[in-house]
Amino acid sequence: MNTDDPIIAAIEAHRRACAETRAAFEHQSAVENELVAGALVSAGEAENDPQWIAANAIAGETLAAQDDLAMKLLETQPTTIAGAAALLTYYADVLATTQPDVVFPVVDGNGPPFASESIGESGRDFGYFIVRNVAAALSDIAAAGEAIAQHKTDELPICPTDRVLVDAAE
Repeated sequence: MNTDDPIIAAIEAHRRACAETRAAFEHQSAVENELVAGALVSAGEAENDPQWIAANAIAGETLAAQDDLAMKLLETQPTTIAGAAALLTYYADVLATTQPDVVFPVVDGNGPPFASESIGESGRDFGYFIVRNVAAALSDIAAAGEAIAQHKTDELPICPTDRVLVDAAE
């Protein structure tokens, strides 16, 4: 796969952020379990413990970073067909293996860069914007391919037998 496509780096960054977020929330849960299991505090009081507060803050920071990187998946347009396929595959795999509401933020479509393009478009889910990104990328890739093909056709040398036919027609 062409790793020069910027979407590949965006996918890998998001994948790492998801792992860091899971680890942070697991740590937060372990701290809470330790506090409660050790009978240091009740379940309700655990959230007021400095250890739990620190673990919660780290979990929140990693989740915010993960959400920022998820938005990069929408902002970064694939530049290759392989990159477009990688983005769709990654999104589908995440949906199949995890809770998508934990991995992908809610996108309301009411602000840049996801402003609604038509009436009734607001309220779309994250997947809608992934598909829209890939569709735009494929359209751009197809247009670039057509431009290259046209450029090559325009530069083809005239065959000597074609020149004779052109001269005879004039």
